[in-house]
Amino acid sequence: MHISFAVIVGLLATSISAIPTPQISNRDSRHVLVQITNDMTGASGTVELPLDGQKKPVADLFGNTNIASGGQILATSVQFTKIIQGGTCIFVDGVDTVFAHINDRQTFDDLDGDRSTARPVDLRGTFIKCGIV
Repeated sequence: MHISFAVIVGLLATSISAIPTPQISNRDSRHVLVQITNDMTGASGTVELPLDGQKKPVADLFGNTNIASGGQILATSVQFTKIIQGGTCIFVDGVDTVFAHINDRQTFDDLDGDRSTARPVDLRGTFIKCGIV
């Protein structure tokens, strides 16, 4: 009995196309948890952010967390508490100057630019932008 090459190729193509493809569930969505902390007071706030590349006002995100007090959002550091491979977030001021950057390899950053001191920075008027690189 002789099977032709066309029959073998047809069978292989059918079996390969029948391999199920993985489905991304809502549980596997692309979100990170970002925490800002005031090391002077111990206050912190954590929010879940999508990795969508959209710039969002920090005051809107953290305004109802423990870090907000008296109309201010004073923080000394930022960190990921849930990390996604390739995830990155930047903090920018009102003119888009980056002053903090965290990613899946550098999960913590100091907000005042001086790691030797914990000087709170008011984050009102700043933005956070998260995405995947």
